Amino acid sequence: MESPVVPVGLDGLDGLDGLDGLVGRDAETALLRAVLAQGPCVVVVRGEAGAGASRLVDELLADPVCADWAHLRGTCPEPAAGAPLAAVADALAGLPHRPGVLLPPVTGIVGRVVPELADRLPPPPEESDPALRQGLLARGVRALLAALGPTVLVVEDVHAADARTLDLLHRLTEAMPPALRLVVTERAAPGLPVLGVRARHRVRVEEVTLRPWNPEETGEFVRRWFGGRAAGPGLAELVHARTGGLPGAVEALLRAVGRGGPAASGGGPVGVADVRAAGVPPSLRRDMARRRGPLTEEADRMVEAAAVLDRPVTGDVLAEVAGVAAGDAERAVSLAVRRSVLRADGRQVGFRHPLDRQAVHEEIAGPRSERLALRAVRALHRLGGPLPLADLARLHRAAGRTREALRYLVAAADRAAAQGDYAAATALYTRAVTEQPRAGARVRTAVKLARTAQLARAGDDVVNAVRRVLDEDAPPPRLRGEIRLHLSVILRNQSTAPLDSLTEIARAIPDLEASDPQTAVRAMAVAAIPSLKGWPVSHHLAWLERIETAGGTVTEPATRAAVAANRATALMLLGDERAWAAADALRRPAASALEAAQYARGWANLAHATTALGHTARAREFLDRAVVGLATTSSPYLEGLTQTARLVVDWHEGRWEGLHGEADRVSRAYREIPDLTAEAMLVRGLTALHVLGDVPTARRDLAEAARTTRYDTGVILTASAAATARLHLEAGRPGQACDAVETALHHLDRTGGWVWATEVVPTAVEALRGSGQGERAHRLVEDFAAGTADRDAPAARAALTVCRALLAEADGRTGEAAELLARAEAAWRRLRRPFDAARAAEARGRCMLHDRQEEAAATVRGVVAAYQDLGARWDVARCHRLLRRHDIVTTHRRGRLGYGDRLSPREEEVARLVAQGRANREIAESLVLSTRTVEHHVARIMRKLDVASRTDIAAAHERAALLAGGGEGGPEVTAAPPRPEGRRGGGHPASRAFQISSLGHSWAQSADTSA
Repeated sequence: MESPVVPVGLDGLDGLDGLDGLVGRDAETALLRAVLAQGPCVVVVRGEAGAGASRLVDELLADPVCADWAHLRGTCPEPAAGAPLAAVADALAGLPHRPGVLLPPVTGIVGRVVPELADRLPPPPEESDPALRQGLLARGVRALLAALGPTVLVVEDVHAADARTLDLLHRLTEAMPPALRLVVTERAAPGLPVLGVRARHRVRVEEVTLRPWNPEETGEFVRRWFGGRAAGPGLAELVHARTGGLPGAVEALLRAVGRGGPAASGGGPVGVADVRAAGVPPSLRRDMARRRGPLTEEADRMVEAAAVLDRPVTGDVLAEVAGVAAGDAERAVSLAVRRSVLRADGRQVGFRHPLDRQAVHEEIAGPRSERLALRAVRALHRLGGPLPLADLARLHRAAGRTREALRYLVAAADRAAAQGDYAAATALYTRAVTEQPRAGARVRTAVKLARTAQLARAGDDVVNAVRRVLDEDAPPPRLRGEIRLHLSVILRNQSTAPLDSLTEIARAIPDLEASDPQTAVRAMAVAAIPSLKGWPVSHHLAWLERIETAGGTVTEPATRAAVAANRATALMLLGDERAWAAADALRRPAASALEAAQYARGWANLAHATTALGHTARAREFLDRAVVGLATTSSPYLEGLTQTARLVVDWHEGRWEGLHGEADRVSRAYREIPDLTAEAMLVRGLTALHVLGDVPTARRDLAEAARTTRYDTGVILTASAAATARLHLEAGRPGQACDAVETALHHLDRTGGWVWATEVVPTAVEALRGSGQGERAHRLVEDFAAGTADRDAPAARAALTVCRALLAEADGRTGEAAELLARAEAAWRRLRRPFDAARAAEARGRCMLHDRQEEAAATVRGVVAAYQDLGARWDVARCHRLLRRHDIVTTHRRGRLGYGDRLSPREEEVARLVAQGRANREIAESLVLSTRTVEHHVARIMRKLDVASRTDIAAAHERAALLAGGGEGGPEVTAAPPRPEGRRGGGHPASRAFQISSLGHSWAQSADTSA
């Protein structure tokens, strides 16, 4: 099955046809398209092999601006000596027609170079002098191109051009035909370019250099390549690492994966294992052989040495390993670089990407590879400075010296851990455990692996390696207990089986108490962390009490820091007053990177916990401390923990600008760590609902967040359930709202973690009340009150006040309800949670609508202003619907006639959703309208814009957004001018005139009053 994205298929690599869209080349395409449109020009597209020069030219020639021009294209062959003027001859041989003008006699000479044109040209002039003949040829080509009119002449791979082709191009650029666009591509490498462009002042010369893709661009290509098929986590990152982001290599690798992986048979998502199993694609292997073909023996030996070293080194080191004399080394390296076999970065020389290196390395015979590896070991030892331990481990393994390889591998991991690079250390320790043949050494290394991996982005390979040691190697009780402790933390942070973590802790503590009391306390500190999917709170409190008794025995700094961080986190999550003193204990200076990482983890955990409890200002303070602590360490997990904490704090503080995009970025960056992903997806879902008003997307993200979280220390299950329930309540479905909160309420009741119920209980009360379950609503509020009575949880207290107000409102005591809601609003403001304050004020206005309508209307209008400040468009619209239901006309209303041929705010909203490809039913759900009302809106939009289809509406909206420059609030689209009599609609909107202006009214004013 063809992939749904245009490949780059360049420089000897096959490409796909019939697909549209380039990746990462928008700026270059736009620039060169404009240059070609302006008139005669010389365009030079430069890039290394596989960078996409040919594909960019394809895109330019396919542009409508070139549609009526003659297209001539040729490629300079390698080697050039055997085929002079081949590229020009090939290009002119494709002449589409004979010019309809009388050709001057000088054009006849072209027939001698291009026999295919001889019968369409005048007789060639008789001239035997080679120099004169070359001059006549340049004049003849120039005259022929001038006679063709607007023409694009493309000469590819001009770096391989012979001398006569270069001379002809030089003469052509010095006296360009008036309608010629000359496009050349050439290799970017030292010693190039070979084409010196000398053009007249009226001829524009533009050069672009194509860089490899960055990781984001590679990821975009990977996503588009697989289309709707799933791609496993880490796939795009590995593809980028294997190819260096060179488009041609990326495409070749994905083709190979598609042929051999599950995508070929539809057997599931493509994963990193499929990329590794694909090896070097055949097209890349052939391309490397072609580039190596003209190398001298010395250059080829240097290339083999680079493949064995597998790291950038100076030419001197390469020469030593390759056994090439110093006098020949520089020439050899220069030739290899010019052939794009190697890449030079200053004095350092290496391969362009790992696949190139692998293609060379696999061709080296085994004995020779071993000899080169031993030479490389000696050369690296003589470099001076810190030894490249990981490289030495690899080279010893390649030379068949396993024991030395494992010794260097563990040493490299030890160094990485000491420097705070826990991701690298984890990968190295995992390899050492997997490759180590001796059980005792495996156990010792497994302890290091388990200790380090909890601060990295550990995957199943780490868990499997550690469990193999536990199951097969019979570690002594002390080491077994420590390994289980660290494994429990790994499972807690990064696994998909939450109860496994608690099981490992329970199994670890007896071993540790007998052999290592300090580490036993560390295990107790891990067991003390509560969560909605963990043990009941009473169990965690019991572990905390044991820590109080045994904690004084801990003296090792890193363990003491870990215990202190966990104790402070557990106390804070439970709303225990002792948490503040425990947090202060984290302020002591760190003596090592590992100790600093534990303190940073504590600050990040405290930021999460205090946010859930309502201590927003303190959460921001803890977050800042975590960021400072991370400056001295490198831990992907801790970085993600800090970023997700910031997302939640920003949400509660009302810092919503750009928050949806940031949440999306974080959710993708940490998709291998379930709870970090879930928290980011929660914020993405909340902003999709309240900021974007995108109900279908919000529902998907909220549900996925709840499914993804493994432990949930207070936010994800409750907040996602509450938001989903609010969607059902707004649509008049209280029964489904009750279903939405049921799982979260079950976990709250099972664990007793009522301090985390802030988000969900008020919404649950509304749902229960709306579905006729008033008695259960009262019991729920009583449980909430009892579970938070002696806890330091100000957010829970404010939410409890809201709950009591809702019950009073349901009983008809609206005055009491309004007073309680005013108190809740003030509490939320003190807690720096403006959205919750606005919701309390909205509920207060609703209570007053029955008997104090004027005051209620003023209150709700104030709430609208607050929602506007936040950017909460979904909530603005809800407030206007509330006022309309009570026959209160909003002051901004201009009425249907007030908009004339311009789209009303509601119509703009509908047009925006139509442009996103939403069906009427989905639009109705997002805007809480009937499907019939949406149909009427769509019909009016089509009439006002003078279009005949939803596709035309989308095109008009896109054009309006482009011309408006993305102004806040979106563009305002005004109808087209009256069409001429007798003309029917249905033409493309891009051909019509649209008046675009920034939206002159705020979101309160754009909430529709006509539905």
